[in-house]
Amino acid sequence: MKIISLIFLILISTLFIPANFGQEHQQWTHPAYDEWNSGHNPQNIINSDNVDNLELKWMYNFRIPPSFFVDYEDGIVPPEGIQTTPLVYNGIVYVASGYNELIAIEASSGRELWTFSPDISQYTTTSWAKRLATRSLTIHENAIYYQTSECSIYGLDLYDGKIVFHLPNTCDNIPGTSGKYFGTFSPIFYDNLIITRAQGNAFGGRGFVSAYDLDTKELVWQWFSVPPEGGQTNWGKQDASKGNIEFYPDDWGYTDLIAGGTSWGLIAIDRDSGLLYLLAGEPSNQFDAALRPGPNLFSNSVIALNPLSGELVWYYQFSTHDVNNHDAGWKVILGNVDFDMGSKKVIMAASKSNDLYVLDALTGDPIYDPVHFGPPDYNTLNDNTESDSDMEASQLKYLDEKFCPSHLGGVFAGPAFLDNVIFIPSQNICASVFERKIFYKDEIIDGYVYRLDFSQITNGSVYAIDVSQRELKWQLDIPNRIQSAALVVSGDTLFLMDRSGTLHYIDSENGNVISSISFHALGSAGVSIGADSYGEMTLFVPVGGSQLFGTRSGSLLAFGISDNIENTSSFQSLRNTQTLFVIAIFVSVISLIFALVTRRIIR
Repeated sequence: MKIISLIFLILISTLFIPANFGQEHQQWTHPAYDEWNSGHNPQNIINSDNVDNLELKWMYNFRIPPSFFVDYEDGIVPPEGIQTTPLVYNGIVYVASGYNELIAIEASSGRELWTFSPDISQYTTTSWAKRLATRSLTIHENAIYYQTSECSIYGLDLYDGKIVFHLPNTCDNIPGTSGKYFGTFSPIFYDNLIITRAQGNAFGGRGFVSAYDLDTKELVWQWFSVPPEGGQTNWGKQDASKGNIEFYPDDWGYTDLIAGGTSWGLIAIDRDSGLLYLLAGEPSNQFDAALRPGPNLFSNSVIALNPLSGELVWYYQFSTHDVNNHDAGWKVILGNVDFDMGSKKVIMAASKSNDLYVLDALTGDPIYDPVHFGPPDYNTLNDNTESDSDMEASQLKYLDEKFCPSHLGGVFAGPAFLDNVIFIPSQNICASVFERKIFYKDEIIDGYVYRLDFSQITNGSVYAIDVSQRELKWQLDIPNRIQSAALVVSGDTLFLMDRSGTLHYIDSENGNVISSISFHALGSAGVSIGADSYGEMTLFVPVGGSQLFGTRSGSLLAFGISDNIENTSSFQSLRNTQTLFVIAIFVSVISLIFALVTRRIIR
């Protein structure tokens, strides 16, 4: 009878456990929230009904490391602003400054918990200072990982910042190149592998992806997106049939200036199919494109690799023999889309030419023709697609001509995806090609430069495209460009930071601006949303980090819903249910002890 009573007490106590316990404590552990790069946090505490009631909770000001206190007139510092989307885990927010410094901050108060500053003193030189901004962080198990400018990977304990993993100089001794690299994006993880890559298009670097054993730190595999310097006979022939491009003999030519194809965006992982997805960037556009005849596989492509072996599974090259720097930037998105024929897992990528590509995630086959968006008067010079391109085109034929969008996009920032709809930020600005001598790989060569055209009004736009129906759902134009700030969808609200440092709250259903707030600082980073240690959902906004608008070091701001606002009752409700949960467990334990003791006395 006493055992029955005990079971009854336990059952009663479970009624006090909220059905949604823990759902409001969404952790933000990847640059774009999850391994699919969705940019969507499913929390709904901060939503379209109360987002304009957000109030500042605290502000944290970044510092400039002592090694960077130099004469600003020499052009060495500051860098290009803070570009890291903050991560939120167990009540702590993690963010990187524009100087590679990683900071852990108590999410409820803004109190600094620990900092980590790697030795990157060599990047105080003029040629490298602009490459300092860390662009992403990743939490794996009990550590936070990032890649510093000199291509060293650090894993730091989440709670004390001590080094638990260090893989130095992952850009050294890359076969087939004498180019230079720099690290900006954090690694990803698959089984016992840590997978990384680096940037280097502008410095003659050859695109690659590397995988290391987490325990031994030994190189397991390396995949290259372009041939080695000097070319390689039949480059890409073996794998050309795995994608949409016919093999082109002597692709890339035989010049020592071969470079590019580096993966500078976020990588997506599908653990169900065992595939890794990435973007390979543009071929080096500094030198005459006629020196690299052919499609230039596998530049400007969506790539699917086997993460255990590095083997190419499929590719889709969307721009062949590119002369306009029209790659796809920032990230690919993996998502499930409900088509009329049923649900299908797809890969989505948006290019600087304002084209959305939707591909079968397993095969790389296009679901339909690309969706083109943007101003109707935009033109794209040398609109090379697939095997119908001019494979020997030179920038010479386009000198002084204007092309739109520019080499900066179109799409430069990262889209977000939710419920069949992809939200794509774009900037409307044009450019022209100019010939000039450039310093490249320690020598002066005939080269080209892209010059932005400010003779017309420049602005930004957001496009909501229904992927299932291949149609534009809505379009929103804003006064300022959108360059490197990502989007996040949460609580029926789209959060968008533009380059001027204005944060827009947008109704994701209809594209109406709910409200905006300007920080008068460079906007180059994405925002994130996560719970502090009290369960209060908080919006984290990094701004500044450059000389623009006079904010050299930058700041991280935290916003929450005021306690006196009716819509925030969910905060208190969450705290109450947590308390009830603890009480219920305590009562159950005491009841169990009492029952056992009573039973022993009776015996």
